[in-house]
Amino acid sequence: MALRVWILVCLLSIAVAGQTPSASRGDAERAFHAAESLMKQGRVAEAAKAYEQLIQQWPNVGEARFALGVAYTQLGRLNEAADAFRGYLKLEPRSADGHAVLGVVLLTAGRVAESQTELEEALRLDHSQSEAAKALARVYNIEGEPTKALPLLRAAVASGDADDEARAIYARALYSSGDLAGAGALLDRMLVSSARQPVDTYTLAAAVARAAGDIPKAMRICEQGIRAWPNSERVEALYVSLPKQPLVDRINQRLEQLRQHPGDVDEMIAVGRAMAAAGRGKRGPAVERGEDLLALAVKLQPDNAAAWYQYGRCLLTQVKLEEAHAAFDKALALVKDNELKVLVLERIGLTESRQEHAEPADKAFHASLALNRRLERPIPEPAFDYYWFLLMRDRETEAHALLAEILRWEPLFTPGLLERAKNFVSKEQPAKALDDALLVARNAEDPELQRAAHFQLVKIYRMLGRNDEAQVHADWIKAHH
Repeated sequence: MALRVWILVCLLSIAVAGQTPSASRGDAERAFHAAESLMKQGRVAEAAKAYEQLIQQWPNVGEARFALGVAYTQLGRLNEAADAFRGYLKLEPRSADGHAVLGVVLLTAGRVAESQTELEEALRLDHSQSEAAKALARVYNIEGEPTKALPLLRAAVASGDADDEARAIYARALYSSGDLAGAGALLDRMLVSSARQPVDTYTLAAAVARAAGDIPKAMRICEQGIRAWPNSERVEALYVSLPKQPLVDRINQRLEQLRQHPGDVDEMIAVGRAMAAAGRGKRGPAVERGEDLLALAVKLQPDNAAAWYQYGRCLLTQVKLEEAHAAFDKALALVKDNELKVLVLERIGLTESRQEHAEPADKAFHASLALNRRLERPIPEPAFDYYWFLLMRDRETEAHALLAEILRWEPLFTPGLLERAKNFVSKEQPAKALDDALLVARNAEDPELQRAAHFQLVKIYRMLGRNDEAQVHADWIKAHH
């Protein structure tokens, strides 16, 4: 969604750029166009300062406030961007574009309830606001009201005018409202049209197939997703959470195919990592067989950084710390992909931590975080491991600052939201914890995470004196035991 926000505000900024500030035809106009020139040159931070100075001198120039919001959005300063767009809307309260952009920025910042108000107002003012409709449908999905999302996107999806993001939001609404066939058919078309769909589209498609009882299809989708996104562990986690016996049968089938094609290193890595992950951190025959496959993969392709990384993960699962470290060091020496390098450095930090080497662990975690921050879309999971490292070493101030940063990267990162909710509960601030816990309960795909969210909701509602609502979540836990 962050990239989509950027596209939206850039398109709108082009429209703004053509307008002359109404405050005057003199100094204000020259200041506005000077700031605009900085934006066009990509000097966004300087442009933001120029717009700030312009607004201080001419506070009623609405176009400058809008342009400042655009600049802040491109700089990732979403809360300040929201304030700038609110300032614009005080001057132009009937601007559908203004309400739409504000709503999308608020949603991207994780301020879901506020975004709903703005997006609904944008559509009230102008029903043709497609970006607002898409964002509002996503809000309704997040809030557990998928039947409200469906009419917002139905016509665009049916006509073929909807983009893949809108179709994925619509598919999630169909899934959440119980239309598994409709969701599955739409997602099938999306995956056929492009294998490079986002990770979330693969996990949604696999979840739909699993809910429909088509486990073989769920497996195929997961395998396709892992091939498309080899660095992602989200699809892998869903794959190994599928029913045990069908998963065992499928892995045995893939092992037989490997015996017939012993040189297929990519498949060797895929099967080996699946077997290691399926062990869920426990030693056993499956994990040992996975280790054998990954050891063979690095032997056949000794310059394959991904093979060494997955081999190291498998060794780490079995607490073979020295061997795991050596594998990760080899991956680090070979890796050219920055996303994979972030993961390799994080695993080195984790390995050092388990060896009680606090200083080298901190150094590796910090290097992973520094590189992660430079990615176009930072990856929350490795940074979240660093959060736990900091917390376990009583560096709470740093840990909480990092958690806040992770949630700025991905405001709906459910493990982070649950942790923030727990922190509020521990400080006896249940009202602040409530929204985060509800978002996790409604949107987490991991059953354990969802259960933990309901457990927190029991505590939160009891602290708030809302015992009837606490009982609802207690009943949910019993029903899903």
